[in-house]
Amino acid sequence: MEDIKERAMRHQGLKHYFMVTFNQRPGALRRFVNNVLHPDDDIIHFQYIKKNNKEKGPVFVGIEVKKPHEIEGIQQRMQEEGFAYEYLNGKQDFLSLLV
Repeated sequence: MEDIKERAMRHQGLKHYFMVTFNQRPGALRRFVNNVLHPDDDIIHFQYIKKNNKEKGPVFVGIEVKKPHEIEGIQQRMQEEGFAYEYLNGKQDFLSLLV
């Protein structure tokens, strides 16, 4: 049942998944939350493993929005803040491994 609900919310444009490149220094997550997300946006998945020998690292982020069009603002703010990202919702096989 959860799998059906998950896919339905993605289809409705309410759940979105990204691979986001974060700088590996203190405050990167705070900057993302404060400058990219709005108070009504919800992080539903966050997976990150710090690598000490790297300057940047990939973060798998799931975001739930209240209205489908709100994702466009999130993507725009990620670009404005310098967060490189890949949108994953269209990659069903990949998402089935992670979600």
